[in-house]
Amino acid sequence: MTDSADAPEEIVAFQDPLGIGGAVALAVWRQRVAAGLAIRDLGRASGVSSAMISRIENAQVSPSLSTLEALAKALSVPVISFFQHTIQTADIHFVKAGEGLVAKRFAPDHIHDYRVLAKFNDNSMNFSAARVTLRRAENGTHPTYFARGYVLLTVVEGGCIYSCGGTAFDMEPGDCLSFDAQLRHGVKSVTTESVTFLTVAANPV
Repeated sequence: MTDSADAPEEIVAFQDPLGIGGAVALAVWRQRVAAGLAIRDLGRASGVSSAMISRIENAQVSPSLSTLEALAKALSVPVISFFQHTIQTADIHFVKAGEGLVAKRFAPDHIHDYRVLAKFNDNSMNFSAARVTLRRAENGTHPTYFARGYVLLTVVEGGCIYSCGGTAFDMEPGDCLSFDAQLRHGVKSVTTESVTFLTVAANPV
């Protein structure tokens, strides 16, 4: 294989399913080209010989995990990116506006409805997205939360004071807040008749 940014014939010829060797070869080549690096440049940055990288990209060897880790670090990508083409099945959820799985949140002295827009989980992570509406009439009863992982929240309609880690944020439509879910967080008060926000959470299992 050459250092040219043009796809080598061997890569172009790959067909799905690629097999693990072919999938890793294609991914390493694509990530290197996307980074604008010649094979020799990636070799210097990763400590992996140019000859080995060439053999990996041509699916002539099965690289060790330590080799892939070195390449991933040099390319500033996660190791898992080298295995993206090995995925044979994947879930996709499409939710029309106003739809979603209706659910209820129960807390002491408080109940509110919300809609689950997306939910995925595997052996290492749970991911969920929901559209939540809270009312000013329920101020004083809104629950607080804490968990492992990260949360992204954006207000769609109305306004609220959102507390996170002891700091209060005055949020209006379009405002976004992202934070470590280990911080205690939740709506402190709704400042309009009601507030609707989207919340996205990723939590380790």
